[in-house]
Amino acid sequence: MSTSELDDHSRCIIHIDIDCFYAQVEMNKEPKLRSVPLGIQQKNIVVTSNYKAREFGIKKCMLIAEARKLCPDLVLANGEDLHDYRQTSYQVTNLLQRYSALVERLGLDENFIDVTTLVNEKVKQGGDLSVVGNVFGESSERCDCGCTRRLTLCTLVAQEIRDLIKSELNLTTCAGVAHNKLLAKLAGSRHKPNQQTVVFPNSALELMLSLSSLMSIPGIGRAMFEQLHKSDIKTVEDLQNTDFKKLETVTGSDKAHFIYNLSYGIDKTPVKPSGKPQSIGLEDACKSISVETEVKKKLEQLLHRLLVLVTEDGRVPKTIKLTVRKFDKDSKISHRETRQCNVNPSLFTSNQPNKDAKIMATVMHLFSRIIDPKKPYHITLLGLSFTKFQELPRNSIASFLRKDLEVQSI
Repeated sequence: MSTSELDDHSRCIIHIDIDCFYAQVEMNKEPKLRSVPLGIQQKNIVVTSNYKAREFGIKKCMLIAEARKLCPDLVLANGEDLHDYRQTSYQVTNLLQRYSALVERLGLDENFIDVTTLVNEKVKQGGDLSVVGNVFGESSERCDCGCTRRLTLCTLVAQEIRDLIKSELNLTTCAGVAHNKLLAKLAGSRHKPNQQTVVFPNSALELMLSLSSLMSIPGIGRAMFEQLHKSDIKTVEDLQNTDFKKLETVTGSDKAHFIYNLSYGIDKTPVKPSGKPQSIGLEDACKSISVETEVKKKLEQLLHRLLVLVTEDGRVPKTIKLTVRKFDKDSKISHRETRQCNVNPSLFTSNQPNKDAKIMATVMHLFSRIIDPKKPYHITLLGLSFTKFQELPRNSIASFLRKDLEVQSI
């Protein structure tokens, strides 16, 4: 396969990554936490931390006991309830949508935004420009297709976006600017925190060869990495130099083309606007529960939090799903089971009495289809989710009634 296929430089993509996201949310809620090493705890793990904690060597997903040894003064905030994180995450996405309809969410703390249309409008306005932020690469060559000017303008847009997020939500971010998603994401990770980096097309190859591992390429996961490693393809340079027929036998034809292009910094995937989630759910791991009253209490807590999320989402769910993880003491193996059924949408569009109790009756019915309460059981996780949403008609009596429901739910 030849690498001579044209790489489209016409797009302007920004990757926005919120610095130590969970920690920033907690520090905004409690400003005194800004001056201390802060870790976010989920179960017995520090899932992330602020930069003061990282100075002591605290890393993501480190055991709390290990983190305490490195930093005895580490302050821990409970991060198991994701409500505030989700809310803040969508606020960031909403701000980005002021600049473009093409905003793609990656988890809670990352977004791609395609600002090509906005940048092209700015190109017409003319004027002298200089790059805002860092530039990756040693190459002084510039492409003659106009991408240099477009991406330079894009750095101004990226800075404006980051300033807006800071002023409105008090969050610092990193940004990567490039003509495709792959390079934008990789460039943004080069200078942290609270900085931005642009990579021009002529430095794309240099950026790819600077990666320490194939797994540093978004799109190559653990399974594919191991497949390639077994075939003695261990570095980005190895991947670039591999006989393409050999690569096809390892990964299949479509995947071979995809990752071969990635190794050269070529990524043609568009920024796909992220709509509202297809499901809204919560899960809670727990110590072994073997009594139905405890099960019901835990599920009531989950349902209460879940109804708040659904109210904020603004749509009406038509299906509810229950997830149960059971532990078999004989085989020492845990396995999940799920059951789902329809739920009456009118419960969410009218001020019905005992609404929560009616939904809970449905949930417990689903539970009885998974667990036989007459036999011993050991449950280590419970989850609830709503799916199959429908939009409420605007200016309808249902919308009017829903406003009353929102007040009561929250």
